[in-house]
Amino acid sequence: MQEPSTSELPSGFLSKKSIAGAHPLDLVIAGMSRWSKMFSRGWGKEALLAELSGPVSYRDRPAPISVEWHSTRKRNRVVRRDGTFRSPLELLPPQTRTVHLRAHLREGNRAAAVILAASRDEVYQPREHVFGPLVRRGLDLYFLVNPFYGRRRVPGGPALITVSDHGLMALGMVLEARALLEYLSQQYEKLVVAGYSMGGHMSAITAAVSPFPVACAALATGASASSIYTRGLLSWSVDLDALGGAPTLRLAARERLGRLFEVADVTRYSPPVRTDAAVIAGCTRDGYVLRSETERLHRHWPGSTLRWIPAGHFSALVTSGRELCDCVAAAVEKL
Repeated sequence: MQEPSTSELPSGFLSKKSIAGAHPLDLVIAGMSRWSKMFSRGWGKEALLAELSGPVSYRDRPAPISVEWHSTRKRNRVVRRDGTFRSPLELLPPQTRTVHLRAHLREGNRAAAVILAASRDEVYQPREHVFGPLVRRGLDLYFLVNPFYGRRRVPGGPALITVSDHGLMALGMVLEARALLEYLSQQYEKLVVAGYSMGGHMSAITAAVSPFPVACAALATGASASSIYTRGLLSWSVDLDALGGAPTLRLAARERLGRLFEVADVTRYSPPVRTDAAVIAGCTRDGYVLRSETERLHRHWPGSTLRWIPAGHFSALVTSGRELCDCVAAAVEKL
């Protein structure tokens, strides 16, 4: 696969050095995604953006949940169950308030992992493929569907969500994961929250705001998503013309987007109760997540473990599944 010349790539986001270091697969996917614009419907509800930047907080304790299980399948000692519960985030649109989850359970497991979804990960299968082997390593697995994704879609689907919708998604992911962790704490000795990319970032915030010891595997992520949407390869697909209202206002739109995403900067929150049970993993050829952001998260969590995977943002999911599972297992083993 031939890697594009840096002179052929959009400027103003990543340095040429960073682009040159990105894995070719990251560059190809970024180039293809430029035709599917993010936030093409604009900022969304200004009152909601103001609320998400102010009084509504990831620190707010979610209301208790009760999971209703609907179906069960068993294969080779592993039981797969699909269930639902009501989201504790009342700000979500009614059609996305029902949280869908899938569990992989094995008799004798005394620890559990809540695995959060990455951006555009609307189904369980990609995470099941990567993290499924953990169930035979002593971990029951719980996969959540993000607000606005999969069976929680609103009209138009994820491609048409606004910036305020995205803020609600992020907040919902954290509150729903926290609620599920508290629910599971009644039956498991150890818990870990994990995820890849956006799932890893939201896992880090979840661990930071959880009042009890929770292990964390924050994979292919960093302290803030701001640079991902304004400087990394993902920024190529952001519709700055729609956000700015005119080509001359692209810079102002990018700066505002960056400020809004800073609300979810992990360094704004105290480290988790057990930072020694946190494993942070970065990819050496990641064109989406800046290396400096991964290192900044590690510095903010004293005692955490930092690992580097020799792959790109997308290629790691294909070639480094075992290493990603090792990160989750190592985190929970430290509790």
